[in-house]
Amino acid sequence: MAKRVAKITLGIDVAKDECRVCQWESTEALTLPNQAGSIRAWLQSLQGPVQIALEPTSHYHLVWVDAALALGHEVYLINPRQLAHYREAVNVRNKTDPQDAWLLARYLVHEGCQLRAYQPPCRKAQQLWALLKRRAVAVTARKQLQQSFREINLSTRALLSQFQHLLARIDRRMSILIQALGWAGDYQRCLSIPGVGPLNAAALVTAYHRGAFANSDGFVAFIGMDVRLRESGRYRGKRKLTKRGEAELRRLLYCAAQPARTYPPFENYYQRQLDKGLPKIAAKVILARKLARIAFSLLNNQQMFIRQTEKMVAYSP
Repeated sequence: MAKRVAKITLGIDVAKDECRVCQWESTEALTLPNQAGSIRAWLQSLQGPVQIALEPTSHYHLVWVDAALALGHEVYLINPRQLAHYREAVNVRNKTDPQDAWLLARYLVHEGCQLRAYQPPCRKAQQLWALLKRRAVAVTARKQLQQSFREINLSTRALLSQFQHLLARIDRRMSILIQALGWAGDYQRCLSIPGVGPLNAAALVTAYHRGAFANSDGFVAFIGMDVRLRESGRYRGKRKLTKRGEAELRRLLYCAAQPARTYPPFENYYQRQLDKGLPKIAAKVILARKLARIAFSLLNNQQMFIRQTEKMVAYSP
C-alpha cells in the first residue's frame, strides 16, 4: 500500500512588495517578492501536497491565491481579527512579519478541521464583490468631505457631483455584471421585499452567491449580524453584533430597515421590539436582520415575496 504523504503547511504574511513564508515546524521564514513568476516557481519546487494559510490584504494576497490554486494546492483565508485573538490565546507576545507567518501556519495545523478551503468565485463575481466594496469607499469619502467642508465657505458642489457620477457608473457596472452572471431572477426576488432597493438587492444577491450557506443563520453570520453572547454564572453581558462580515452589507441592510417599515407587518415587528424596551437603533438592526433572513429564504427557495396585510410571508427562521 502506498505511503500517505503528509501535507506541507505554509503560513504566509503578505505585503505589497514582499512576503514572509514560514513552513510549520521550521524556525526560519523565507522572504519572497510578491510577484506571480517568483511565487509560482517556488511553489513548483515543493514536493508533495501543500496547504496554505494567509490573511486577505486588499488585493495583494490574490497573487498567492491564484498561483496556489492553479497548482492544485489548498488555500485558507484567515480572518485577521480571529488571528489577533489567537495570538493572545497562545501567548505570542511579539508581532513581526516572520512571527505572523509562523502563527498562520500554526493556526492552520491546529484549527484546520474547522476551516473551509477557499473556493474562488468566477472572475465576474469577484469583480461584482470588488465594486460593492469600492463603492463603500467612495460613499465614505464623500461623507467625510461633506462633514469637513460644512463650516467652511467653499463650494464643493462640483466635487460632490463627480462623486455622484462615479457612484452611478459603479451601479451601472454592477447591474451589467448581475445580468451577465445570470442572477437577474435573484435580483428581482430581493427587490420584491418591501424596503429593499436596487443597491440593497445587488448587495444581498452578491453576498448570497459568495458561499454555500446551510441555513439563514449561516447567511446572517456571514454578513456579521449574528449576536455574540457573553455569559458566565450569573453574569449576563450585553449582547452585541459580531460584525465579522463586510461592513457595507450591514450598512445597506440597516438603511433598508427604514423604508421597510412602510409595510405594516414590518412596522408591527419593529414596534414589538420597541415595546420590549429596546432603543430605536437596536430595533432597526433586528428588522434589518429579519430582511436578511427573508432574502435568504426567497433566494434559497427561488420564490418572490408576497405582500400580506396581516402577517409576513412565511420564511425559514
